[in-house]
Amino acid sequence: NNAMKIKIYIFLIVTMFFCLYFLSCEDPSEPTNQIEPGRRDYIWEEDTLDVPLHEYVIFRDMVGNSPDDIWLGNLDPGLWYYNGVNWEIAEFPGVIPSALWLFEDNRMWVGTKEKLLLKRDNGTWTDKYFLTHEDKDIINIYGMYGKEKNDILAVGIERKIIVPGKEDISKGIILHYDGSEWKFMDFPELYETGLHYISYQENIDTYFIWGMKIENGVILDKLFTYDGKNLSEILSTSGSISLSMLNGIVYINNNFEVYKYSNKKLVLWKDFSGTEFRSNFVGRSQNDFFNNSIKGIGHYNGIDYKTIYPTHLELYTRIVFEREIFVTALDSDNKHYIIIHGTLID
Repeated sequence: NNAMKIKIYIFLIVTMFFCLYFLSCEDPSEPTNQIEPGRRDYIWEEDTLDVPLHEYVIFRDMVGNSPDDIWLGNLDPGLWYYNGVNWEIAEFPGVIPSALWLFEDNRMWVGTKEKLLLKRDNGTWTDKYFLTHEDKDIINIYGMYGKEKNDILAVGIERKIIVPGKEDISKGIILHYDGSEWKFMDFPELYETGLHYISYQENIDTYFIWGMKIENGVILDKLFTYDGKNLSEILSTSGSISLSMLNGIVYINNNFEVYKYSNKKLVLWKDFSGTEFRSNFVGRSQNDFFNNSIKGIGHYNGIDYKTIYPTHLELYTRIVFEREIFVTALDSDNKHYIIIHGTLID
């Protein structure tokens, strides 16, 4: 009997070990209680960009491998660069840079609104890819994601103009780069849908694509997954969808709620109802991330969410490094574009 009890105890212990092991490995972002709360003691400063206010300028992508090597794209001709001291307009063809992707070796791809994709390598614009697809008059690229240098996806929208200024036929587009050329992928279900952002979660080998579509006069946010073969719509809502990334995990924002994707379904992670939480976020961990709050720059430290930099400015894109954060903003009262820069106190 004693021998049997010992065997049962050993079996239970081994079973519990494996259960705990696999549960801990299922989501590499957990557990959050082992992650230190993010600090909030920053020194803040604002830099004004020397550029005329333009009603169509909306800062979209900001990419960089270090705090002194940052690229900023917008929807007005011009690409901005920060060298650690100054922001300046970079040498760039006279097109609208609407999507950026930067690899660790500083090789960069730029999507545009002029049927054009540009590649920058070793400080030089080395390649131009002119996009043509059937009889489309307009091809806009709004999002890019590169797994490898020979495996990049770009998303956007294409239009055929029927009556100028009044009527057109539009369709969401997904393009793939294989190291030598860009190819359009055929997804008829994207008719009348514009695609605006793409992200990727490596541990489940899945892309997440956010888009918008008007159905029966209502603007709907759409969320798709793409596994390399199949495109699947997993969410359609009149709310506001956005995508965030922390430590390789994609988070889906739907108004105040934040979801993760598990077992091919959305699972609620956090509900920020009752706070000033407003948008997608960037950060260093699940206990240290930033977004645009209702009243300024918001921060979640794993304990609570609060606005740590109150401002009346309209906030756009953000990028975070080990000790610094940069946020693009619009000062509509004084007609200036602003970069808010926060640095942790030593």
